Amino acid sequence: MINILFISLISFVNTLSLKQVLLAIDCGGQESFNSNEGYLYQDDQYFSGDSRVSDYTYNDVALAGISYTFNPRVYFTERHGNSFDYSIPINKNGQYTIILQFVELYFENEGERQFDVFVGTKKILNNLSIIDSKHQKGSAKEVFIYIEIKDDKVFYDNEECNKGFMNGKLKIGFRKGAADLPKIDGIVIVKGHNAGEEEKNYLIDNWEVMQEENRKKEAELKRAELEAQNMIVPDLVEEDQGEGFFSFLLSPIGIGIITFGLAVFAFLIFTGEKEEENNKKKNKKDKKDKKK
Repeated sequence: MINILFISLISFVNTLSLKQVLLAIDCGGQESFNSNEGYLYQDDQYFSGDSRVSDYTYNDVALAGISYTFNPRVYFTERHGNSFDYSIPINKNGQYTIILQFVELYFENEGERQFDVFVGTKKILNNLSIIDSKHQKGSAKEVFIYIEIKDDKVFYDNEECNKGFMNGKLKIGFRKGAADLPKIDGIVIVKGHNAGEEEKNYLIDNWEVMQEENRKKEAELKRAELEAQNMIVPDLVEEDQGEGFFSFLLSPIGIGIITFGLAVFAFLIFTGEKEEENNKKKNKKDKKDKKK
């Protein structure tokens, strides 16, 4: 069976690779699954603090489709609460990108939910609103945070994030801001700073065009799959006319036409023979009448 979400990736190549993704978490999710790029989203773990889980799998907006993403499943569940953290294990020094994944499935307007994001005690995002000029209710939003870990310390924008890296774990915090509660749908930790932010922006700006291209590719591949299963007769082309005609003759319609033709032919022969026999009898009778 064709995986429709995988087909969508034909027209959009993310720079993320399996080697780059260190860890991915489906926040609020109870089961692990593979993304369409091939890396693993783990079930929800490494969290602490005052939080709870919501599942929007059967939410009307979620069922209608999460825009700006080829991995909608990660946005069906969330973790939210007054104040909570994720302490994510990282074993080596180096540059990393934190990708925070959000979608708003409850509020309608920008600013109705605002919250802060920390690395350690350093505030990285202030009064973040998931809904903004480019993101509406039901559209996936990714925030890219570029950090560096060295000598058991984590740095953001060349400034140390105090208590951001302790006992081999990177601490990411979510705190209440100007409105409602903080939430998070997914966290991806990527090695290096080439995590696909430009490609994500391109996807958002060209989403409708890409969706139309994907629908066409999906229809083409579905048709190819049906043809491979002999569920439909492929369109005839000039070089395959002989093969197509032969296939038609072997089809139920072709066999029916042949059978009918043979029956008509047999009837005509039988009628002709009877007429000829009657003519012979008539000639014999005429000859006898003349002799008399």
